[in-house]
Amino acid sequence: MKIEVVIPGPDSVDAPVARLGLVALPYDRDSVIAALEATHPRPAAITRQLDSLFQAFRAPFAVYASAAYRVQTLEQSLGRLRLRLDSLPRASATYDSLYRDFTRLTDSVATARDRRRDGLEELAIARASMGFRIDSLRQLMSGWEDSTYRGYDSITKALSSGLGNAPIADSTGADGRVTIRLPVGRWWIYARSWDAWDPNSEWYWNVPATGDRLVLDRSNGRRLPRY
Repeated sequence: MKIEVVIPGPDSVDAPVARLGLVALPYDRDSVIAALEATHPRPAAITRQLDSLFQAFRAPFAVYASAAYRVQTLEQSLGRLRLRLDSLPRASATYDSLYRDFTRLTDSVATARDRRRDGLEELAIARASMGFRIDSLRQLMSGWEDSTYRGYDSITKALSSGLGNAPIADSTGADGRVTIRLPVGRWWIYARSWDAWDPNSEWYWNVPATGDRLVLDRSNGRRLPRY
């Protein structure tokens, strides 16, 4: 099976995810998780507090991420324009026109860098005011996960043994693609990826492997909080 992974980048355009680990599972991972959580429900009070903190942190992070991406884009354009200027004689009319563009773009880069700096300062303030509380609540959530999912490994090992197929791990290449040979049987493709717009969330996939090609993207993935 040929698998490709793409997620929205800082410009909201889907981009390939390189070097992402994924696993082909002979069982439905979500069903196992749901069964374990049914006997030990997720602590609602902790998740509500974390969700609120994540939402408050998301705004300054998005401002900074957008400003940083703007700087990167402008600097790349400036670099390309500099190369063109270096290839032209200074007395030419084309050089004069491009140099005026270069000057305007240089000013735009300076402005964008100022906005990035301001965004970084606001992000640092938000991290200082919320970081300790987030970390403390995550520790509590980690304790719940350790208790709730304690039997996960033994359950999934028994499932794999009973089905006669073991999980198959691999990772995408630089182009966000990978080919996995799947034995006969039912399979699910499981993967997690970062979220370019929110450090406290991630993209999650647990998708049935059907056909010869599978694209893991925003249409079949879920954005989940990183508790």
